[in-house]
Amino acid sequence: MREMLRDLRGLLAGCGADWAVCGGFAIELFLGRETRPHGDLDLAVPEEDRREVERFMREQGWLVYEFRGQGKLRRLTDGALSEPGRNLMCLREGCDLVTFWPCDEPGLVLHEWHASGIRTLNYMEFLFHRREGGAMLLGDARREVDRAILRRDGVPCLAPEVVLLLKAAQPEREANQQDFAAAFPALTEERRGWLLDSLRRQYPGGHPWLTGEAVSRA
Repeated sequence: MREMLRDLRGLLAGCGADWAVCGGFAIELFLGRETRPHGDLDLAVPEEDRREVERFMREQGWLVYEFRGQGKLRRLTDGALSEPGRNLMCLREGCDLVTFWPCDEPGLVLHEWHASGIRTLNYMEFLFHRREGGAMLLGDARREVDRAILRRDGVPCLAPEVVLLLKAAQPEREANQQDFAAAFPALTEERRGWLLDSLRRQYPGGHPWLTGEAVSRA
């Protein structure tokens, strides 16, 4: 993990975007230890930095694709820009984590992602979010940017409570359950309270993480 994140920091040193590691790697940065294998590397970027990310990654020789839903991608080349709200896939030539297939829609390709585990810095996804008045907007929740983004070992990363709120959309995924079990007990009272309040607002009908054993012990 440390070598990959060191390479990431070196790569993005010249990028003007305000980026932060998210997903399972952010949980590990917060905890200071490795917890599980990871399929990919996710980065959170504010929507206003979208064009900078596209430009920079293409200039660095990466292949840049826009997610179009239903397994479809659109390659971004010179003059092609992604749409607001759509996330980006970036990979190096020869990356074996993705296989591409022809698509019957002009300008698009189909892809199959292989969850074999990322081993080197040859694949990443940029996930875009909105900001307003110094806060990160997360569905019905808001988190001040100075609370939402931490720095660990010189690497910016999303705070664990923010990562877990995003992962709460798919609590059935084993990786998300593992991240919740690892990170929730380590949260401060304030971070834990923010997460639980946010879960109650976004899931008024209930959520598995609001009734689990870890929460009952909190």
